[in-house]
Amino acid sequence: MKLRILSIMGLALLFASAAGAQTKVTGKQQCPKDEVVGTADAGDKPGHSLQLIKSGTCTWATPMEMEGGKSKDGSSVALVEITTTRATSSGTYVGNMENGDKFFVSFRDSAAVKDGKPGNAKGTWAYTGGTGKLKGITGKGTYTVTNNADGTSVVDVEGEYAVPAAAPKKAAAKKSS
Repeated sequence: MKLRILSIMGLALLFASAAGAQTKVTGKQQCPKDEVVGTADAGDKPGHSLQLIKSGTCTWATPMEMEGGKSKDGSSVALVEITTTRATSSGTYVGNMENGDKFFVSFRDSAAVKDGKPGNAKGTWAYTGGTGKLKGITGKGTYTVTNNADGTSVVDVEGEYAVPAAAPKKAAAKKSS
């Protein structure tokens, strides 16, 4: 009897660890020039401002692969704080998969400012949710943004994710006659 209970507990732990396993992801996005929705001078010192930025639709040149699907495109909205030496941003990214599922990401990055313009940025991100096969997604990672002279950018992403195991389907209720 004890052996049977230990075997069942061992199987339960094995399934629990498999359900929580992280899967690595990598990808590369190409993004158009950002749209500055608004800018406000902070007023405390010269060169200190805040901007609301909306990206155009970024496409995945090298898609991330998650749950048998590939990322297609997405866009973000960010609040950017700029000083004479540093720019930091935080925001939300909404990604679209080829099958129509979506994933949501919170991100934060920083870049050195030179001649009034932010340089290449490095940051961290974390999944905040998803739809379809990506419902309940968790995970995090890092990214780098390489800015091009024309205002476009390339974003290299790496990290890991996990999706909760699907709940077993309930058997259809039997009709009583």
